[in-house]
Amino acid sequence: MHNHLKPVLLISILACTALASHAIDEATFSNFNEIQTQHFVLDIDINFSRKVFSGTQTLHMKSLNKDLAEVYLDINDLTIYSIEDEEANNFEYKIDSPNPILGQRLTILIPSDQRGKENYIFVISYKTSPTAEAISWLTPEQTSGKKLPYMFTQSESIHARSLAPFQDTPSIKSTYVVNTTTDVEFVTRVSGNITYDYTDCMSRYSTFEMNIPVQSYLLAIASGNLVERRIGNRTFVISEPEEIEKVANEFSELEDFLSEAERLTIPYEWGVYKLLILPPSFPFGGMENPLLTFASPAIVPGDKSSVDVAIHEIAHSWFGNLVTNNNWTNFWLNEGFTTFLERKTVRNIFGEDFMKVTAKLENQTVYFEILDYGLDNGFTSLHPVFNGTHPDEALSDIPYEKGFQFLIYLESLIGEDYMLEFLRSYLKNFAYTSIDVTNFISFFSEYVHQKFTTTDAEKILSKIDFDAWIYAPGLPPITVDFETKEYNDAIELAQSFLDAKANATSALQIFKSFSVNLKGLFISHLIDNQEIVDDCMAQYIYDTLQLGDEINGEVVFRWLIVAIRSGQLRAPFESADEFVGSIGRMKYVIPVYQAMLDSNAAIAKEIFNKHEDFYHPIAIKAIQDIFSEDVLISA
Repeated sequence: MHNHLKPVLLISILACTALASHAIDEATFSNFNEIQTQHFVLDIDINFSRKVFSGTQTLHMKSLNKDLAEVYLDINDLTIYSIEDEEANNFEYKIDSPNPILGQRLTILIPSDQRGKENYIFVISYKTSPTAEAISWLTPEQTSGKKLPYMFTQSESIHARSLAPFQDTPSIKSTYVVNTTTDVEFVTRVSGNITYDYTDCMSRYSTFEMNIPVQSYLLAIASGNLVERRIGNRTFVISEPEEIEKVANEFSELEDFLSEAERLTIPYEWGVYKLLILPPSFPFGGMENPLLTFASPAIVPGDKSSVDVAIHEIAHSWFGNLVTNNNWTNFWLNEGFTTFLERKTVRNIFGEDFMKVTAKLENQTVYFEILDYGLDNGFTSLHPVFNGTHPDEALSDIPYEKGFQFLIYLESLIGEDYMLEFLRSYLKNFAYTSIDVTNFISFFSEYVHQKFTTTDAEKILSKIDFDAWIYAPGLPPITVDFETKEYNDAIELAQSFLDAKANATSALQIFKSFSVNLKGLFISHLIDNQEIVDDCMAQYIYDTLQLGDEINGEVVFRWLIVAIRSGQLRAPFESADEFVGSIGRMKYVIPVYQAMLDSNAAIAKEIFNKHEDFYHPIAIKAIQDIFSEDVLISA
């Protein structure tokens, strides 16, 4: 063990932090290398009848350029009324669209007599659009209680700019205060600590503070008929009153999940951890907003079979929220590391086999995603280049699973104890900053030299093809095998049906013993051999295994793909129609829409038109994209 490189490591850390401050992010219009947001105060009235936020965004900014003449901010479909300083002096401004895919650029013109200042305050009066990409407005009928409308936001990747003017890039982190006003019957929660909550006969006024600098995409707001329940010393769940008992029971071990992830890393920085279960139109499994994780009700089936989603979001408290990718090309630094910590936590709580089965199932999912993109497509790389396209275009499991595979491979070279020690050192040194892959590579290489002899360090590093892992498209250069006896049992059972050798009684008994992920692997094997599965075989499997009784979306969406492609479920696709109209999680609905589209495009589009108002704007865009691709292919 050699410690003589410690001073070099410190220099490297300082250089990396400095490098991160001069980042490039092609998904923002902001000139964040010239002026940077330190703090903001968002004062908004949430108007359910007009479906808008209106109020002021006050940006406290530090200039890095003494000759600064213009400040560029990101907006998307906002109405700007005025921009003033703290003394109510007006600033001139203009709005243009260098790339409409990314929204608009708001330019604030600095008068010549105010140039050269170190600090600026801009008070921007504005309102959002009723069709803001980040905001989902639900009718009472779309909620559990059917009493009040409901609103929630989703800011990742670059949707915060439709909520308020921002330097909407993960390179910029700031503290903030959010003041909200609603009608009196609404309860509001924001990603921050609630510090004030007051009601009069007409309105509710709430204040939330975030005292740890975070990036704009972590701003989250929800308002509706909400109640909160303490689970542990630091953990809470939030939902509509009708769901709170079920949610509290489902996540009764939430404190244990947090404590185990903390034990593997460094102390939890955020104080408390709150998990809010949203209505079913939420487009993701979960979103790691600090102090207010959002999650889909799809992860609350009633049998605790999807709690690993909550563990993943908890893991983001360290990777993504504390240490952040500085642009969307480096997204795997968030998701690959988070998936790694999630799997370690899952292993320690639920066992090695459970973790391996999960990894195997998701590894298969990402394999098909890579094939769908095309092996040469840049979006299959851990370092996608967007060339002006929206970052959401590369939203897939690739940064999660390919990134996880890479970290598992690195662990295989240095050992688990050193890998965990490396992650702790990485977190301590890069906390509160936004970094890129070169920072990671440099830090890892220095760590290996620090912990091993020069000969051994060079031998380890020579085995890592960073270019192939990070920059090259396609499959990982080395695929880690997560097979277990349980996995083989699932594949063997699926193959017995494909070979027409399954015993109905024993097959049902075996299938019922499987976890949700093993059932997913069983069905994935059928999808992988879809050409063999005709409508008769699919019907036999469906009846034999009583698949109509399955309630977990992970099982249901995969089976619907088999059913539609085999012809067992034909247009008008009643059960698929019911499923995609009941849940908005894109992981579930997009593959089902794709299967329906391939079978009967006209009916698929009728079903989407029927449910469009139910979905979040992000999901609407994603579903419309697959319909557009079908038109192009047909043409």
